Amino acid sequence: MTEAVIPNPIRQPVDADARSRALDITRSFAVSAPAGSGKTGLLTQRVLKLLASCQQPEEVLAITFTRKAAGEMRERLIEALQQARDTERPDNPHDAITWDLASQLLARDAELNWQLLQMPQRLRIQTIDGLCRSLASQLPIESGLGAPGEPLEQTQIAFEMAVVNLLRHLDGETPDSDLQQLLLHLDNDLGQLNKLLQILLEKREQWLGPLLNVGREGAQDYFHFAIDELVAENLGDLASALRGYAGELIELASYAGQNLQRDNPGHPLSACAELDALPEADNGALPVWLALTELLVTGKGDIRKAVDKRVGFPAVDKKNPETALANEYKARIKDLLAELSGNQPLLDAINEVRKLPSGLQESQWQLLQALAQVLPKLVAELKLVFQQLGATDYTEVAQAALIALGHSDEPTDLALKLDVQTKHILVDEFQDTSQTQLQLLEKLTAGWEPNDGRTLFIVGDGMQSCYGFRNANVGIFLDARARGIGEVQLEPLDLQVNFRSEGAVVEWVNSTFQRAFPAEDNISRGAVRYLNSHAFKDTKWPAPAVNFYGCIDDDERSREAQQVVELVQRLQAEDRGGRIAILVRKKRHLGRVLPALSAAGISYQAPDLAPLASKMVVLDLLSLTRALLDPSDRISWLALLRAPWCGLQLPDLYTLANWNNGDLAPTDTSARPLLLALREIDDIQLLSDDGRALLQRAAGPILQAWQQRGRKPLRTWIEGLWLALGGPATVTQKSDLDNVQDFFQLLEKFDSGGAIADWQQFYNALEKLFARPGQDASVQVMTIHKSKGLEFEHVLIPGLDQGGKPGGDQLLRWAEWLNRDGDSRFLLAPKSARGDSDPLFDYLRYDNSERERLEGTRLLYVGCTRAIRSLHLLACVNRDEKKGDLKAPGAAALLASIWPTIRADEDSAWCQWLETPEDAQQAERAAGNRDYLLRLPQQWQVPAMPKQDWLAQYRMPDYLPAETGEANIPELGQVALRWLRHAGTVAHETLANIAETDLQDWNVERVQQQRPLWQLRLGQLGLYGSGLEKARDKVEQAVVKALDCDTGRWLLDGSHRDSACELELHSGGRQLRRAIVDRTFIDKDGVRWIVDYKTAEPAADEDEQDFIATQLERYRGQLDAYRKLFYARGERHIRCALYFPLLQKLAELS
Repeated sequence: MTEAVIPNPIRQPVDADARSRALDITRSFAVSAPAGSGKTGLLTQRVLKLLASCQQPEEVLAITFTRKAAGEMRERLIEALQQARDTERPDNPHDAITWDLASQLLARDAELNWQLLQMPQRLRIQTIDGLCRSLASQLPIESGLGAPGEPLEQTQIAFEMAVVNLLRHLDGETPDSDLQQLLLHLDNDLGQLNKLLQILLEKREQWLGPLLNVGREGAQDYFHFAIDELVAENLGDLASALRGYAGELIELASYAGQNLQRDNPGHPLSACAELDALPEADNGALPVWLALTELLVTGKGDIRKAVDKRVGFPAVDKKNPETALANEYKARIKDLLAELSGNQPLLDAINEVRKLPSGLQESQWQLLQALAQVLPKLVAELKLVFQQLGATDYTEVAQAALIALGHSDEPTDLALKLDVQTKHILVDEFQDTSQTQLQLLEKLTAGWEPNDGRTLFIVGDGMQSCYGFRNANVGIFLDARARGIGEVQLEPLDLQVNFRSEGAVVEWVNSTFQRAFPAEDNISRGAVRYLNSHAFKDTKWPAPAVNFYGCIDDDERSREAQQVVELVQRLQAEDRGGRIAILVRKKRHLGRVLPALSAAGISYQAPDLAPLASKMVVLDLLSLTRALLDPSDRISWLALLRAPWCGLQLPDLYTLANWNNGDLAPTDTSARPLLLALREIDDIQLLSDDGRALLQRAAGPILQAWQQRGRKPLRTWIEGLWLALGGPATVTQKSDLDNVQDFFQLLEKFDSGGAIADWQQFYNALEKLFARPGQDASVQVMTIHKSKGLEFEHVLIPGLDQGGKPGGDQLLRWAEWLNRDGDSRFLLAPKSARGDSDPLFDYLRYDNSERERLEGTRLLYVGCTRAIRSLHLLACVNRDEKKGDLKAPGAAALLASIWPTIRADEDSAWCQWLETPEDAQQAERAAGNRDYLLRLPQQWQVPAMPKQDWLAQYRMPDYLPAETGEANIPELGQVALRWLRHAGTVAHETLANIAETDLQDWNVERVQQQRPLWQLRLGQLGLYGSGLEKARDKVEQAVVKALDCDTGRWLLDGSHRDSACELELHSGGRQLRRAIVDRTFIDKDGVRWIVDYKTAEPAADEDEQDFIATQLERYRGQLDAYRKLFYARGERHIRCALYFPLLQKLAELS
């Protein structure tokens, strides 16, 4: 008898209780969900449970911040329903809960006949922008938005138009005096004023409300009150931090103050001479507090390491008995400073006090009042521009949505309707909520009361808040957890388990970011403390989980790029199935990395990172376009002739540029269009033989295209010349062909009578486009922001020493925060005049930089927590030439927050320091100065298309098929579309070409090489633009599927006996009959096969078998006619069929 084996219980996460409580749909929660904690799964479960309790699915509203997140949630809900319908209950506890909840929802769905699987649009899962647009459009008049147009792709155009319209008020008999004051404040720099006003419009929802209050009675008193309160709160924090050191500090400060009162009465510390207690925590005592901080820290904000007579601690002077105790006091202050040196919270409090504003200057207040008059007018001008353009931006839509809902005490009918309809609201990624979005949520829940059956469920992670540039305020999330939202109280819940990363990664993240994050939450500043995570996965990766690579004195960043390449190659070898991500803070931080990957032959995908205009093939096309549209644009003509399709060397370009044929003085050759020189190539004696041959090859298509100017659409004209010059043959990557098509689409969009009317708008649109990513790459390259929500086995983050984008110049700075009691406060300050300094403006600038620094730490946390198995951090660091030590990174660098940990562990195995030899740097610089020229071979010619009967329509009537015969032309399919017909034609031709060549040579690479030929052929058939692109893709799809199908490869095998394609047969009689058979051969059993290709597909609602049966009946007569022709030749064993490459089906005629 064997002993029963008791299975190991399935492991439960340590936060299982919190996850269970989150599914209590009678209560409202604010859930903190750190990286990898499975918040999307939790949201899905709660939505399933809520839906199962509702009378209508529209009662549940789930709000996300991106279309991707909304799509993922909708997909998870539908998938859960499908699995509950089609599969057994899973064993995994989490999946089992989801299955149970989905089963309950299916029962509810059946009971009330919702048909969610058939009508998933009933699920109210919306982005915040989509919700705002929906609300505003329901009350277009009341919201002030009118009929909301599509969001502007280039809002900068509207901003510029609004500013220009505003600045017109400077002209006329009664110019705007407030606008004049602003212009005078900026030294009459109209360009700077224009730029600064445009910048302000981007964030108008942040400052417009507070600014409107400036003109109200008592506003100046409010500013003084807000400043006093701000000072008092920060001084209170400093007093608390000094509590254990106050006695000693007071005595030492008094000693120093007495010395300075005697030796340097003007020194700030002399105010401490009579100090016997810490000063009061109010604005009036701020100078004394500042004196105390000067005793403790240096000008850079670091704890002093030494003191001298300059701060009131002179050396012993035997002639002066008053200095007898100097050594004693020096020893005591040094002991105190040493004790304070490790107290980071105290140091933070000190530096905060040192930045505080003392008050509001009258001159700045007058300027602020002028801004309060001008900026609302600017916003009004923008509204008029939006009406003129018939479009708007997301900010305008959000403001209109707030207006559409009315006020809490006077709700609109729409608000009342939503109040009745909406029972439960869930918000994802709440840590990235803005003040406007909070106001929207407050209005949506304004009528809610405790225990009325309605719930609010917000999920976020303050440690991952990194969208400050989109007006996100993590303080809103912190305050919501503490005080609720509006009248809705929220219970805080904390998830703690990381299901993504292995244990070693989680352990390093915990230990490192516990030190990098602030010690306490600060709602007003947006500071978030770190919460430890518990790893659910054990460590299985055998190598070190986290590594830091410091590239010393790597000014060219070549060593860093080399290390990235080496890491990727090693990881690909050691973990073949592992996904690898290279994450950076800014796109520009990839300057050396991407070329190094390409040079090493490592394929990668970098969506939305490389601007389309950065691709050489697009720049060449831009030069080609500009040259043909403007013969006098010599730069573009020179670039055209330097491009790979011609590739002239610099000496030949110089000769061509200075050729004048004797009709101009040598000094005037720059005025002669280069187009004329292309007609005189034989007369230009100084050209090299190679250059002359290249020019003669390129000149023909260029001159021919020039004769066609104004006769074709712009895209067709430029694209045709590019094809004729051999442009596709110069492309080395398939993705570049897609980039070319994106450029041509833009040309088509901006075509104005065969030209481009507004080049600036064209360039602006081009800057918004990004190059297509490469295909089938295991390495993903993206910004850290883009990686949010994703995971990879291995993560590399280079460029950690590089800072973010500077805040830049601002005409107005502002801050909005919550005080200790949760009351909202705001301050604004205009830009100081040149050469002046304003304490309030400087403080608000400091406040903004501190928010950005804190967000930088959170951004690094986001990047590090994408890793499952291993994390690799890279940075370039410099060595101090005098001291020999490594220099600390700048405060704005991501590396700054974890630099103390790295320096503490700099001798550990996970920290590797890579020296960059001087000769390597010199070689790198020399390589950058070399001249590389890519061009087509001199003997290259445009490839000939397979010979086809393209002139059949011009032949004599007695050679045409009989009127009763069936024409063997590609079918129209289910929809009579011209591009589909031509796609069928080219697909027929390509399949014939495959059958007439070696089938084994037709791999994926060779198929992709046919794309330019298909494009040229489809263009010859009259297609262009989107129709040509769809047809080309359809051809590729048909060919790929035929080659990927055993039946298709059997049909295309040219080794069959008596094999033929496009076989032309004739019948006798009074009228010559002609038939063309797509494919025919005799198989190994001696059977003659007659096969016709059909590139049609069934309609969306058509059964495939019914479709094939219909097609067989449609072409039965044609196939029978073919059979009779072969029968007349004496063949008896004949089988006829239709082959559908897109369906990979061979249908035989019975």
